[in-house]
Amino acid sequence: MYIKYHPILQLCDVLGNKDFPLQLAAACKSANIEQDSPLVLHIEASLGPGRGSNRILLERDFADIEKGSVDLQNGQIIPVNTTTATAEHSDCSSEISQDQVKLAKNNTTPGPYVEASPPSPKRRKTGGMRPVKQTESAPLMPENSEDGAPSVRQVHTETRFPQRKKLGKEVPVLEPTSVDKLIAGIWKQLFSSVQLTRFSTIPEPSFNIRTGVSGEVFQAVNIMCMKYYNQSQSSRALEMIVQAYWIECYEARIAVIRLENPNYSSTEARMMALKEACAVLNWKEKDLRNRLAIWRGYKEIKDAGGWASLIFASTGVYRFCKYRTGFSDGFATRLRHLRSAFEVAADTLHSEWRDLLHVIGHDEPRRYDGHPHGWVIVPGGESAVPLDSTYGHLKLSNGFQYEFIDECVLDQDFFGLIDPRVIPELDNTDICQACKERQSDDIKMNQCSCFPSLFGSVRSPAPIQIFHTTSGRNNGVIARCNIERGTAIGEFTGLITNGIQGVDVMVGGTRPHTYQIFQGQMGNFTRFINHSCKPNSQFQKFYWRGKERILVISKGITAGIEITVDYSDSYWRQLDKRCLCGEYCCRFN
Repeated sequence: MYIKYHPILQLCDVLGNKDFPLQLAAACKSANIEQDSPLVLHIEASLGPGRGSNRILLERDFADIEKGSVDLQNGQIIPVNTTTATAEHSDCSSEISQDQVKLAKNNTTPGPYVEASPPSPKRRKTGGMRPVKQTESAPLMPENSEDGAPSVRQVHTETRFPQRKKLGKEVPVLEPTSVDKLIAGIWKQLFSSVQLTRFSTIPEPSFNIRTGVSGEVFQAVNIMCMKYYNQSQSSRALEMIVQAYWIECYEARIAVIRLENPNYSSTEARMMALKEACAVLNWKEKDLRNRLAIWRGYKEIKDAGGWASLIFASTGVYRFCKYRTGFSDGFATRLRHLRSAFEVAADTLHSEWRDLLHVIGHDEPRRYDGHPHGWVIVPGGESAVPLDSTYGHLKLSNGFQYEFIDECVLDQDFFGLIDPRVIPELDNTDICQACKERQSDDIKMNQCSCFPSLFGSVRSPAPIQIFHTTSGRNNGVIARCNIERGTAIGEFTGLITNGIQGVDVMVGGTRPHTYQIFQGQMGNFTRFINHSCKPNSQFQKFYWRGKERILVISKGITAGIEITVDYSDSYWRQLDKRCLCGEYCCRFN
């Protein structure tokens, strides 16, 4: 087809493309159009910044303008339908187009032109000029195309508010098993303030507690809550003791029935024993069978971990025994290895717990007495040994003697009555230097909550024990409960002195006013915390009521893991010792 129409020649002049007629003829041949059908050249245009723009041009920077068509048969120009144009452009699109026009006019500063990123290959490509049938209307991009790409002519609002991204865990942490939860509940109860007694008498208040909420009435109600809580815990422990012992009696009764009736099978003997029990308990056989499975779980816990593991089990033990999801050979082995550790904590922290066994006629003497940290747990489930027996290799003339203290003792021969930990520069010694709140030893007056496990609150025993290591470091400290990051494990206590050389000491204060804390003969469990080049706790200074305290702060410790600190480079410098931490990043090995 030979193109000779005047509008086409005008387009050649406007576009500056002399080959445009040939390109149009080739497009007509390639177009799948029936013969004798009218051909129309549909024209589209867009308005946007020119190549002089000094920024990256995006697709949204260009605005579509009105378009028209040229009839290739007679050369007539077909005007655009004004109704269609109005429907295609919303008010918002018109405003954006006007702004872009102003931008194109004002942006006359020369600069490098950067091509915008090419459109996604999934987007349906539409040319600016293409021949279409006269009966067809101008093709519009659907609001939602097949590939999900939005229309370029729509203005979309962002409905999602940008939320702060939660920090993910660096290392995936496995959820604790039912056995882990059971053991954690036992340790939590052992280190709690619960008081288990066989006989508990709670006297009634001597005054009417319904008269008002005065200080005296509120105190009396608090005492009642504490006593009834201890009584309920004691009753629950007594109930489990009797039920575990019932299983032993039940199995013994079955054996006796079979001896008395040799013709009975084991099933018949078991049914006979169940009927005898139901007649006294006034229960249905089905109800007793359901309870029997739970009571049997109590007995298995007692057989593996001892009576202490059952008595101090948390309320979750009922569910644990009911569904029996954790009973296995590994479960019994774990409890057997912890049996002596349970008894050390129970005997030293709850001295009267064995009295509960009198209800079944079991008289068991106390095995471990004294301070909770005066016993060393031996791996493998063997009986714990006294602390002094683990230092026989030192061959001391008077043996190993160590006094456990909660507060530091001042060496008056060196400092007199002046405590070197006092900071005279502080204007108000009752204001915390960290949180700026009031500090007080009185719980009701204290407002500082930096380290409530040690200062200004109810103090509970540290959930730790001394154990014998297998790496040649003699004794160490093991965590029995999870200790969260930032929690104070304990205070470094000992004799406050100065001038000691050649032995392990903790240096406190600032130069030239320094002091030493010596734990050779007195202190607490912090003396037995071993060094590690990759520690899970650290030493930190804290000022409580104007005095400097040195604390051991957790970096996040899991139950059953040894607590370690970094002794610092100054400790190992010029020291004829070999680091036994075993870490891959060890600095002194």
